[in-house]
Amino acid sequence: MKATPDLQAALSVLLDKIESNLHPKFTGTLKMYIAGGIAVNYYCGTRYTDDVDASFSHRITPLRDIDVNYTRRDGTRAILYLDPNYNPSFSLLHHDFETDSIPWAELNGTRRIEVRVLHPVDLALSKISRFSDQDREDILSLAAGGLITAGQIKKRAEEALADYIGNPDRIRADILQICSQIST
Repeated sequence: MKATPDLQAALSVLLDKIESNLHPKFTGTLKMYIAGGIAVNYYCGTRYTDDVDASFSHRITPLRDIDVNYTRRDGTRAILYLDPNYNPSFSLLHHDFETDSIPWAELNGTRRIEVRVLHPVDLALSKISRFSDQDREDILSLAAGGLITAGQIKKRAEEALADYIGNPDRIRADILQICSQIST
């Protein structure tokens, strides 16, 4: 784990705010599955993001006014917020992405929220769905860090595509493109 301490601390404050909005009668554990730039930062310590892309194990009330102001390591001011538009249904994800996610140990243990980060291969797949320039850079950062290989992406993508109801042609072309840029 290489998450930048300032971003991790801001996420911790955001988690406290989310937890304070949980219904008092909820006695279970809310699992929060982190994707996007926060997950890339967790694994690689690269790139900042302002939004938290996350899905949850339970339905929760949309949260307002839980933004977190913080200072990045370079001294710039930033705001971290929970992206209300993130939806894992719009991503290519393996049906086991939740089961295979990784616990974010530094953020777990004292809350009713268990923070989990998408496995690096599932994170790469989720980024192939949109495949912006930033998504390509994120996938290549994961590969450069030795966290994923082209072979792992191809295998996991084929398994994920079995459940995908969208047109897979563009996704398959994007998989081939990114895999040609990383080692097997």
